[in-house]
Amino acid sequence: MSYDIIDFKKEAIEESYRQPVLVDFWAPWCGPCRFLGPILEKLAEKNEGKWVLKKLNVDENQDIAAAYNVVGIPAVKLFRNGVPVAEFTGALPEFQVEKWLKDNIPSENDEKAEQAVRLIEEGATDKAMKILSGIIEEEPDHSKAAFHLGKLILFDDPEKAEKLFKTAEKDPAFIDQTGYIKKIVSLLEMRAHPEKLAEHPVKSVLLEGLEALSRKDFAQAVDRFIQVVMRNKSYENELAREAAVAVFNYLGPAHEVSKNYRRRFDMALY
Repeated sequence: MSYDIIDFKKEAIEESYRQPVLVDFWAPWCGPCRFLGPILEKLAEKNEGKWVLKKLNVDENQDIAAAYNVVGIPAVKLFRNGVPVAEFTGALPEFQVEKWLKDNIPSENDEKAEQAVRLIEEGATDKAMKILSGIIEEEPDHSKAAFHLGKLILFDDPEKAEKLFKTAEKDPAFIDQTGYIKKIVSLLEMRAHPEKLAEHPVKSVLLEGLEALSRKDFAQAVDRFIQVVMRNKSYENELAREAAVAVFNYLGPAHEVSKNYRRRFDMALY
């Protein structure tokens, strides 16, 4: 199909304010284009309503192709809110195109998860929990929902939280974070079995920290962990150090406890 720039802006650019628009820059003589085209058409039909496909013959629309820096074909560009937000060049197999689409076009549940994160930041945790639980019920492998729901229920239901973190860590984006938070799960379990800790004068201090952690008294918990680090850093394979790091990562650097205790903790290590 031949476009002029006004038609292209109307059919692709303006439409991208309503839904994502995938533009396939192609040419009839291009073998890889003939391979990729049917894949895009199949996926567009499969995902009808989530995004729309527009095809642009670069031979007939050289000015438009040049305006969007198309130097090789097939070139696929994803437009949202009037601008290209992602692209790839060359013929990819279907599974790679599907992954690319998933990474770049948020699903309804992705958008709900983002909404839940904003609610958590605003302190509306009950509303966030309801949204996240609904996502997990509908899509059990949704890593972002699993991670944030796990954080919300961590202290009330650590066993369920741990299962959610196992789901979340399948996504590389959450591996580091789930590692620290799963450490908190193990600390909560350790609190219930003090007999497993070696006898030492700092044992009682560590247990006070674990008890405070179970009550979500993070300031007291970190204070006790720091005391253990100062007195015997190597106790139980540096358990107090690991516990403090896990709490700091759970709370994030902007939390008052992190701001008030991080420097003291760093000094205790040396």
